[in-house]
Amino acid sequence: MKTFWHRLVNTENALRMATLLLFLPMFFFTQGSILCTTDTGAYLQTISNLESQGLAAAIPMDRSVFYGLFLWAGKHYFGIGPLLSQFGIALEPPFLFEILLVPCILLLLGALKLLKITFTQHKVWIIAIALSTATLLTPLPWFIFQVMPDVFTPLVFLYAMVFLQSTSRGTIILSTCVVLFAALMHHSHLPLLTAFAAGIHLIKPLRNNLGFSPQQTKKLFALSFLSWIITITLNVWAGNGLTPSKGSHVFLMGKLCENGILKAYLDETPIQTNPLAQSHPEIAVFYQHKNNLPQHAWDFVWNEQPLLGPTGGWHHSKDLYLGIYKATLTSPKLLLKHVEAAVAATVHQLLLNHAGDGLEPISPDGAVANELKKHFPSDYHGFFGHSAQQQSRINFGAFNQAYDIVALVWITLCLLLLYKFPNPQYAWLLTVTVFFVICNAFFTANLANILSRLNARTFWLIPLVCAGIVTATLLNLRDNHRQSTR
Repeated sequence: MKTFWHRLVNTENALRMATLLLFLPMFFFTQGSILCTTDTGAYLQTISNLESQGLAAAIPMDRSVFYGLFLWAGKHYFGIGPLLSQFGIALEPPFLFEILLVPCILLLLGALKLLKITFTQHKVWIIAIALSTATLLTPLPWFIFQVMPDVFTPLVFLYAMVFLQSTSRGTIILSTCVVLFAALMHHSHLPLLTAFAAGIHLIKPLRNNLGFSPQQTKKLFALSFLSWIITITLNVWAGNGLTPSKGSHVFLMGKLCENGILKAYLDETPIQTNPLAQSHPEIAVFYQHKNNLPQHAWDFVWNEQPLLGPTGGWHHSKDLYLGIYKATLTSPKLLLKHVEAAVAATVHQLLLNHAGDGLEPISPDGAVANELKKHFPSDYHGFFGHSAQQQSRINFGAFNQAYDIVALVWITLCLLLLYKFPNPQYAWLLTVTVFFVICNAFFTANLANILSRLNARTFWLIPLVCAGIVTATLLNLRDNHRQSTR
């Protein structure tokens, strides 16, 4: 037993243990199958479009093309299949399970590196307890093998922190690549990384207590703009104009419906005096339905009738929708409503941190089934044949109750210990983690949808950090007590 504990001093062993703990829930509760939402079909559809039409035509209206590119690259270039194909040996495409190991391994390495850099003493215990908490007692495991880009969101945080704290040139280069790679996977990551980097640079006490140099925070800020430049340049090259997203105007209009600002705008600006009515007579459709506007953004975005289609649809509504949005920003009354709605939406998003959002049985005749069967036949047979998700055998209610309790315990203990035994470094570490989670909630709630999945993908970082702080504080107190009694 003593030999076993001594071997744990090697943090590579701690990594192996954390990896095992991360995989255990997936194999026990999903039988090793991938997890899919209805949006998974859209990302898989990108693979079909890339293969049949090329990159320019494959850029989706409503999401980043880069996650689809990642899956496409995994299908064609991961494993030994591509090598054997050069010798005339044909193999089936790799399992999606194998492709999703890439962000999984990156996440484990990033969390491990951040904990090693932050906590200089008792690293083994801190890593073991913090990563065990994250991998077993938070929603994290459900994102690891979900065929969605949400697992890349915490990578932005983990490797941005490593980038800011590391002194090794190799580590800085690697973290730069991972941050950029992860930022491109979802449109919400673009403003998220920019706001996070700007906040860190502007909050001087945070920089000082966490040891971030102004030069590094400026470089992270510049790196955030590189992700914007790549995304916009790709759209310009494809003929979509100077924009990061071809369909952003539709989502903005959906949010105006959801938060009541469109209704207020229509009431404030009668159609007879609305300058947009002359150039865009289809605006009359909004006036006709102003008392029955969709209550949720997704009801507007994903339904052609009665509003989206008659007002131009995805392809011919940009000028009208952006014109309405700009008009709401120039009205002092409506601008105040924007602020109120943004705060309310962010708070609402922050309160949604449960696993299982969208992980319901998938139609065997829909896009997910068709695209899986086409590109990943082994995953298709496994998912639609015996997966726990498809057979509704996962009790997310019980899991989420446990996650809530664990998060509450760790956060409460952390705050009590920081109050009783102040440590500026630990306090600011918790602050910067919460800041990232709030930034994610703000941009997803106000530019996309208010969904539990979009907040839970980062909320688990708070229990991870709290577990590390609590463990480090208690072990330091134990060491101080031992020294005082000698």
